Amino acid sequence: MHPVFDAIIMSYMKYLKAPKGILINFHVTNIFHQGQKTFVNEYFDALPDE
Repeated sequence: MHPVFDAIIMSYMKYLKAPKGILINFHVTNIFHQGQKTFVNEYFDALPDE
């Protein structure tokens, strides 16, 4: 995937104040091993530990 998609999901997460995001690429043979990428931003630190 192109690095611009990483920047897009990070900006969406920032505007929505979402602590985690997952980018999924459906153009692979196995989505679970090759097609997903997880992102975490600074809002993840503010989540309570359980």
